[in-house]
Amino acid sequence: MTVHVRANSPIAEVVLDRPKVNAFDVDQVERLSAGFEQLAAVDGLRAVLLCAARDVAFSAGADLGATGPLAEPTGLERWTNAARAMLDRIADFPVPVVASLRKPAAGGGFELALACHFRVLATDAHLSLPEIDRGYLPSWSAAERLLPLIGPARTLDLLLSGRRVHAAEALSVGLVHRVADDADAEAQQLCEHIAAKPPLAVAAALEQVRLAARQDHATLRARELADLERLVRTEDTVEGVMSFFEKRAPAFKGR
Repeated sequence: MTVHVRANSPIAEVVLDRPKVNAFDVDQVERLSAGFEQLAAVDGLRAVLLCAARDVAFSAGADLGATGPLAEPTGLERWTNAARAMLDRIADFPVPVVASLRKPAAGGGFELALACHFRVLATDAHLSLPEIDRGYLPSWSAAERLLPLIGPARTLDLLLSGRRVHAAEALSVGLVHRVADDADAEAQQLCEHIAAKPPLAVAAALEQVRLAARQDHATLRARELADLERLVRTEDTVEGVMSFFEKRAPAFKGR
């Protein structure tokens, strides 16, 4: 299994466990979405802890080596929409979801963390959106979720630089809620704190925040997908992906 669901009550646990860096292929997306669908039916649930079993990464995002389905005529659109639906399921989950980031979260792994209600980052971990260095941009609603957190200037910085955001900066700008040497223990403590609160009030608070933040993102999502479909067909994306596997610096040519 690449996703382990421990449907305990009041605190459930979802563990990412796909070799080597918890990267997402189609199956992993489906399994994680199904895991949260399963938890939605658990009585007495108060919080969910999302963490990773592996010591390399929370998640490295999309698996660049698992591109088979993307070769189909509508493969890229279906893959992107499935991933977005998975993240929306987490963002709209009826109890708080706490992400424990004891190792780096990159690309779609960072976008997964952004969909969670709380993020706890280890002091030696970092966050990044490296897609720009592959020739394209994040497509799992990164801009949509980053903008209200850190504003347009910092959002653009992360999208265009691809740089790593380390723990101190992530906490200071509001990308994460807590930083700790032991992220798993801190995230578990946060789940226990939430679970001790009145569940109806917690549910009401989640819905109030959703209603306050809800905007029409359809145009942004359509543009995001259109840009992705255009960019992945460029020579620069071929160069970016090849340089990634060949462990060398890319040479982009703007075509």
